[in-house]
Amino acid sequence: MFAFLSSGTELHRFGKGKMPKIALVVLMFIPLIYGALYLWAFWAPDHELDHLPVALVNGDTGASRDGEPVTAGQDLVDELVDGHELGWIVTNGTDAAAGVRDGDYYFSVTIPSDFSASAVSAGTDTPLSATVQVDYNDSNSFLATTMGKQAMVQLRDAVATEIGDQTVNALLVGVNEAGDGIRSAADGAGRLFDGLTTASAGTGSLLVGLDALAEGALTLDDDGVARLTDGAGTLATGLDTLSDGARALASSSVTLSDGTVQVSEGLQAAAAGAATLSEKSVGLADGADRIADGTVTLAGGTASVSTGLKDLLLQMQAAPAGTPVSAFLPAVEQLGAGAATVNTGAQGALTQTQTYAGLSAQFSAGTQELSGRLTAGAPGAAEVATGAGQLAAGAASLADGAGTAASGAHALSAGSTELAAGTAALVGGTSELAAGGSSLNTGAAELATGSGTLSDALAEGGQSAPDLSADQIAAKTAVIASPVTLVQKWENASGSFGEGFAPFFLALATFVGGLITWLILRALPTRALASAASGLRSTMTGFLPAMAIGLAQVVIMVLVLVYGIGLQPEHWLGMSAFLYLTTLAFLALQQMFIILLGTAAGRVVSLVLLMLQLSSSGGTYPVETTPVFFQVLHPFMPASYVVTGLRELITGGIDSRLWVSVVVLAVMLVGSIAISAWSAGRQRIWTVGRLHPELTI
Repeated sequence: MFAFLSSGTELHRFGKGKMPKIALVVLMFIPLIYGALYLWAFWAPDHELDHLPVALVNGDTGASRDGEPVTAGQDLVDELVDGHELGWIVTNGTDAAAGVRDGDYYFSVTIPSDFSASAVSAGTDTPLSATVQVDYNDSNSFLATTMGKQAMVQLRDAVATEIGDQTVNALLVGVNEAGDGIRSAADGAGRLFDGLTTASAGTGSLLVGLDALAEGALTLDDDGVARLTDGAGTLATGLDTLSDGARALASSSVTLSDGTVQVSEGLQAAAAGAATLSEKSVGLADGADRIADGTVTLAGGTASVSTGLKDLLLQMQAAPAGTPVSAFLPAVEQLGAGAATVNTGAQGALTQTQTYAGLSAQFSAGTQELSGRLTAGAPGAAEVATGAGQLAAGAASLADGAGTAASGAHALSAGSTELAAGTAALVGGTSELAAGGSSLNTGAAELATGSGTLSDALAEGGQSAPDLSADQIAAKTAVIASPVTLVQKWENASGSFGEGFAPFFLALATFVGGLITWLILRALPTRALASAASGLRSTMTGFLPAMAIGLAQVVIMVLVLVYGIGLQPEHWLGMSAFLYLTTLAFLALQQMFIILLGTAAGRVVSLVLLMLQLSSSGGTYPVETTPVFFQVLHPFMPASYVVTGLRELITGGIDSRLWVSVVVLAVMLVGSIAISAWSAGRQRIWTVGRLHPELTI
């Protein structure tokens, strides 16, 4: 049942001596060491990015918006530094460029001078996306660049949020200002509505007044003015007749004068008719008085008509311009002028008739006196009688004319009365029109004020609100959709993922190549030890064949990588030489372990060293993202320098780090050979332990 513990089993030989027991324990922990080291080294590198040195340059000069300073660049720097997402080191552009080039920084982030100006440009006519420049150098670490690009996506989102706030703030300020203008426009529109309401009421009153004015004007036009015209015509006719009668009376008076001469001459003959003439002259005097009275009445009527027309004319002239009354003003003025002329004639006729009445009275007195004196004027008296008859006829005609003039005056008076009534209605309508016009004026004033407020508010709102062309809309849309643009530049960029990891795998290949080589070859041939050769010669006896195999390994590997896989190193000859130097250094190091510790122990140490180098060389994740243990080991691991040198030779950008790597490998090569030679020199004396080692492979 426990046969595996019997003396005949393979485990039995590990029971003798200390080294076999140690080797057995190491064998049990080898898988754990491999697994634990890898998991420990690469457990959560993305959680350790705050240890990754990255240069941060703030060149932003700031901007202003609405008189307030905007420092979007400094705000972004503060946010990044406080966020501890990466190991940000705030510096200047010169130091950042040199640090990325020399490997002090894995990459750099530069905020340009117009960052703040671009951040607030969405509210201007020339919107621009804010830019952030990122400079990588794959010769520092390909995976650091890859992780940096992922971090830059988060940076872009953070910047987009910051810039988005600025952009939306700028747009909301414009919209808010436009809203203020629109609210002011709404107030103006309310006042405009009130003004329109008042104007509407005033317009109603104005329409009522216009209707009344139209009715009064219609009454004045259809009846009053026509009758006034007819009365004036009748008056003119009567006055013509009166003029004719007056002329006939004058003619009769001439005849009478002639007859009186004859009476004077035939005084004796006219005595008989003097009595009759006296009687008739009394009647003539009475008629003349009646004519004078009628003429007085006529003159009074014409004066009243003239005065009424003057008053009417003044009222119509006082009416507002543009009203229907203005249409009748010329006719009334002409009518007033005619009435004034008629009144003047009537007043003149009054004087004449009064004079005539006085003369008739005198004539009657004279005839009475004459009748007393002239008793013998019969023939002349006859002629006087004839002339008196003619005078009576003329006086009758004059009376008829005066009657006609009176009738016309009455008709003119009636027309004037109706005209006055129409004028009163017209004046009333005009008053209502004026009141409505006043209301309309008030409403129009409010309307003008509200319209001005509305116009100003809309103008301000129009100035605040954007007035964009199609190109500007497209530009603003692009800026809002992508407020920040990452401008990524590479110095010594890797052409592919495989090229980026090539330094790590080539370092691993050369070390594994040495392990396999020393599995086949003897690190220290026993024949050389048996001879009188020195320790160095004995060491080189085993090392020279390994050198030849190592050269073949490098040549084959480089040819396949370049012409088979497609690796395109910037310096492929230098890469080949560096790989051969690395191969020699690893062969010498492993040979030293074997010569010093023995074949079995030396190979185990080489395997352990391989595991440590894989996890601490920085060939995959940056060493800053690994635990402190591996960061401490990193500068002491040969593979760290191999990876660094190969990165510069494959991707380009050779600097002092390559020469440091060359020196380290050369020192390791020479030092390992020297130690091996020293140890080989001491192993010329054979002991029982060497003849029968505790642990063999």
